Amino acid sequence: MWKVFFFKYCSVLLAFVGSVIGLFIYLIRDHIPIDHVFMAYFLCLLIPACAGFISGRLIHNLYRSAHIDELTNLWNSRYFYSQLTKQIETMKKNKSSLCVAFIDLDDFKIINDTYGHVAGDEVLRGIATILVGNTRDGDIAVRWGGDEFAIIFPNTKIESASPIVERLRKMIENSNECHQVTISVGVVLVQGDMEVAQLFKMMDDTLYKAKKTKNLVVLDTYHKILQI
Repeated sequence: MWKVFFFKYCSVLLAFVGSVIGLFIYLIRDHIPIDHVFMAYFLCLLIPACAGFISGRLIHNLYRSAHIDELTNLWNSRYFYSQLTKQIETMKKNKSSLCVAFIDLDDFKIINDTYGHVAGDEVLRGIATILVGNTRDGDIAVRWGGDEFAIIFPNTKIESASPIVERLRKMIENSNECHQVTISVGVVLVQGDMEVAQLFKMMDDTLYKAKKTKNLVVLDTYHKILQI
């Protein structure tokens, strides 16, 4: 949490430090030769403030670039791992619910082979737009890599996550921008005693069951498999 706070607000904090230095110069101005006061203000107020703002923005952009997928502008797998660990800890602490959906495009190679890779990239961006625009503010949509996506549903039971995922499936299937590509989705209800490795095994197994039929959402409520 503190890392996110630092990268988000470090530009303000560094600029504030420059302002504090400038204020200090103002308070001791009587002890500085009059012809040096303006230069002292300039060096100790404006330069640190500007440098703080610029360097802060650069650090913030560096943090985002390390966690954002360049093509889709979604969060990437690195961010997914960090947020999943955080959400599992929160779930255990608050005794709340947590669901994770793993999404795989069906026969995406056909899109690339038929329409070209530029069209394939447009499909991926279109899916990202649908995911962001039709999930809740607290949900975390990521591009896992290639033609795979994932969504973390914090504080959500599987009964609430499943209709959201099913709506996304239908929207993607009916989207002209996505060339009517279909998706297979595995949704897992995370348990309090579950390790991350175990969760990924369940996600893989659930998605595999969905891929056998394709264009399907499969739910796993801790080894109780349901299809919707």
